[in-house]
Amino acid sequence: MVDTTDPLSAVKPNAEALMKAAARNGRSPLAHALLKLARIPRLRSRALKLVLRLEGGEMFSQSYRAHLARALDIEVGLYSYGGLLRLGALPPGSRVGAYCSFGTGITVRRRNHPIERATQHPFFYNAALGALHRDTIETDRENPISIGHDVWIGDGATILSGCRSVGTGAVIAAGAVVTKDVQPFEVVGGVPAKVLKMRFAAPVQTHIEASAWWRHSPDILMRRPDLFLTEMTVEAAQALETWSNEVRA
Repeated sequence: MVDTTDPLSAVKPNAEALMKAAARNGRSPLAHALLKLARIPRLRSRALKLVLRLEGGEMFSQSYRAHLARALDIEVGLYSYGGLLRLGALPPGSRVGAYCSFGTGITVRRRNHPIERATQHPFFYNAALGALHRDTIETDRENPISIGHDVWIGDGATILSGCRSVGTGAVIAAGAVVTKDVQPFEVVGGVPAKVLKMRFAAPVQTHIEASAWWRHSPDILMRRPDLFLTEMTVEAAQALETWSNEVRA
């Protein structure tokens, strides 16, 4: 049974050491060879799965992130994990922060059919089909998406081309259809998605953003579990900012 009166009792005495070891295992000596194999289309899937297995999975693997950056121009911060990290889920040019949590079945679309024209068919906007010298609407790369740090996107959410940015600390509810930018710490849901609430009051948000705690590795965060397992009041957010900045200094 979960003890909600004392959340710190859930922390293992050796939590910092465990997290440090996990982060260290995020780079395997075999990864360089495996990433070379991943350049061969028929071997790519198996090679990358082995990289992830050797390096502790999506949260920790630095080599998998290197492949996304080199081959697809997709940047993903450390400790982010979930459905959006699978190959093909994000278009080229995407940028994702650290410590993000992504559910399954998330769809990201960067192009709309041109409904203002006589026809919406891709023959008339997609040069890859052979009828045009160039695309006549924005390509995926021309409309990249940027996702901040510590973002949670629930199962089955759809992010459409009108949304170019999901701010740090935001939450997108399961099944939501997002048509416009999501601001930091907003909780949005529905079809189309609307703001349901803010996670924190403005002063708390300011201190959390100033803390930039997501720049620290999890073993460092585990030194102060009291800052991450209790309610974020203004006083707690101030303490988080002070501690985080002292660590960086």
